[in-house]
Amino acid sequence: MKKRKILVSLMLVAVLAVSVLLAACDVLGDLGGLGGGGGANTVEFYAINDFHGEWNKMAQVSGYLAEQKAGGNTVLINSGDMFQGSMESNSNYGALLAECMDDTGFDSFTYGNHEFDWGLDNLRTLAGNSQTPYLGANIYDWNRSTGWGELADFAQEYVIKELNNGLKVGIIGVIGKDQITSISSQLVQTIGFKDPAVVVPELSEKLRDELGCDIVVVSAHTGRDTFLDDNSWDITAYADAVFCAHTHRDEKQTKNGVPFIQGGSYGNYVSHVTLTVDGNGNVTCKKSENIAFSSRWPNKYDVGEKIDNSNESIKNEANQVLATLNGGYLNSQTGVPRLVCHAIAEYAQSKGYDIDLAMVNNARNSLQQGNVTYTALYEAIPFDNIVYVAKVIGADILNEAKYDSNSIWRVSGKKIESNEYYYIAVIDYLLYHQNSNRQYNYFPSAFTSGFDPVPLTKAGVSAYNYRLITRDFLLSLGTVAASNYINVNNNTNKNLLSQTINLSLVDHATTLFARYKKNILKTII
Repeated sequence: MKKRKILVSLMLVAVLAVSVLLAACDVLGDLGGLGGGGGANTVEFYAINDFHGEWNKMAQVSGYLAEQKAGGNTVLINSGDMFQGSMESNSNYGALLAECMDDTGFDSFTYGNHEFDWGLDNLRTLAGNSQTPYLGANIYDWNRSTGWGELADFAQEYVIKELNNGLKVGIIGVIGKDQITSISSQLVQTIGFKDPAVVVPELSEKLRDELGCDIVVVSAHTGRDTFLDDNSWDITAYADAVFCAHTHRDEKQTKNGVPFIQGGSYGNYVSHVTLTVDGNGNVTCKKSENIAFSSRWPNKYDVGEKIDNSNESIKNEANQVLATLNGGYLNSQTGVPRLVCHAIAEYAQSKGYDIDLAMVNNARNSLQQGNVTYTALYEAIPFDNIVYVAKVIGADILNEAKYDSNSIWRVSGKKIESNEYYYIAVIDYLLYHQNSNRQYNYFPSAFTSGFDPVPLTKAGVSAYNYRLITRDFLLSLGTVAASNYINVNNNTNKNLLSQTINLSLVDHATTLFARYKKNILKTII
């Protein structure tokens, strides 16, 4: 009997010892002190980039991401260009999707070049009203005379996320130093983008050595080649993962064990990276993948409700039919830009400007045959570019016309001579374009010609941009023949700029007749 009691007592002691040992293991595991790749020292990263106002995917992307985050030890990253691209997002200057980001639970948002399209004050408003940290570690005040100033007041350098398993994750957000060339320069005359190589190393060391981060990642609004092709430094010495953006590519590459990943654009992919930390603090990438969007992902109710309520307020304007497009569709590379150029040319002439041609760059989307709604036009040319009449030298015109990304609508048949001056109607992005050294490099002659560029305006409209000009042009036509813009003619043929041509009424016959007929009907009614 006595032996049985002793045996039972020993068993109880053994059970108690095992329990204590297991509890100790749990504590160590929570502190990230155990190796072996267990869940306790693992971090799941999910990221999106270049969403471009794709509101109709937001509720499901949000539902999927929120579901992943509910599992714990998960970090959500957004690498920029979130808002610009659709009427539903642009009409509120990004406020709708900014709220959706907050509801999703994003841990960071890095500024992209298109976040600057509505000016710095709008960025301050978005960042100031958001729960999500807005990152831009290399966005600094800049002055042409004095150079670099302080970190921009609307940007944070980094954010630290402390996870349930005890790990600390530091996220540094940067934009590519040359992204300044992808923004209408007049919007960013007081800021600049430092080279990430200048800011990332110091911040990475601060996060690890001073602030105790176990993992440091970089969210960068620039493609992987920005880092991989730069031999002046190696970002893999400072980052455990690099989440890329801007080039709209499905990118997955690893260098020195560090994943570089980008999830395409428009919500087509969610990037997923799994990193583990062993007992010695070594970080290992266990998984790097782009997960394709699925219509089976769950909708996040509050996000969907916000979107529905917002869209209801603009429904009539969004669904307005502007014109009927007959005879084919207009692609984004030539068809839509030629249409836009035609609209700009006619409006400039109606305002009394004796221009020689109009010029714009590529559109973002195509226009399909049939009824063209304002939403469709918005998706084709979502930007708010203002049109200017400028006096430029012929060499600048001929040089810019060489690029496939630019289209024209010729108004006069004059031969374009390299050393002669001409008047053109051109969007601000092209006219005011600057290189990374802040020098005008597309139409520099516009600022030395003695004629100050003049914006095209309309009474009662604060900013009569090229989309609004095109909208009103389509409304005036009612019916549009796609052949005027699909086929190259004397108005659109850039190869004929170096010779004198005749622009006969035939070139405009279809559209002029449609407008004439419509005006006649208005007069009769």
